[in-house]
Amino acid sequence: YVSPDKAPRQIHLDEVWNARILLVNRQGLVSKSLPDVVDVSPDGTVVYRQRYTGKLSQPLRLYDFPLDKHTFTVHFAAAGYTADDLEFVPADFRGARGGSMADELSLPDWKILKHEALALPYQPIQNVRTAGFAFRFEAQRYAAYYLWQVVLPLAVVVIMSWAAFWVGRDNVGVRIGVATSSILTLIAQRFVVANLLPRLPYMTRMDYFSVGSTLLVFLALVVVIITYLLGADRHELMARRVDFSARLAFPLAFASLVGWFLLG
Repeated sequence: YVSPDKAPRQIHLDEVWNARILLVNRQGLVSKSLPDVVDVSPDGTVVYRQRYTGKLSQPLRLYDFPLDKHTFTVHFAAAGYTADDLEFVPADFRGARGGSMADELSLPDWKILKHEALALPYQPIQNVRTAGFAFRFEAQRYAAYYLWQVVLPLAVVVIMSWAAFWVGRDNVGVRIGVATSSILTLIAQRFVVANLLPRLPYMTRMDYFSVGSTLLVFLALVVVIITYLLGADRHELMARRVDFSARLAFPLAFASLVGWFLLG
């Protein structure tokens, strides 16, 4: 297919040997944006360019959500060829003739940390090794959105529940009202942010933080009731000590929860 006049030319993909590359971790249909043609250089080098658009699947472990980072893989395979029949050799994309790669990659809601291209056979089962290659990159989730939309409102509700410890025990209705309204506000907030959180069969870091915050608000109501019962039984000194202890213990407990959430 070398041109006699030494000029490069285009040939349809079906007219030359090709590895019949497939995108193996696609989710549904994947469309091609460029025509199925190859460029043949005067020295016989064949270059095929293609752009794929579609959804890809990637198994993830979201235990550290929303402070998580993962390794993503875009996996290609050559249908009908084993890893012994065909070998892919990663090339320098920036130096490749007729092709290039952006200096910075972008992905919504994620920060790309590093990326690489590598020869990686596709092995769906143990005894099958199909020739393939992959583009792999490591990305970290942008957590600021969840900190502002989920964590901050939770913190405000938890801190609001502590106001019950500073209201005089004579105003028991106000104390119980503050504690119960904090619980109701927390429940309403959970319904609002439910669509922002992934639905998983296991607990994530965000789930543990949310459950811990809920327990602290509920314990605030329990402490208010205990101090009321102590005061009613004429244990005023004990009730005062419980109030003073709660004013210190609850902020320390919540600070520990926030520290664990942010630092792990």
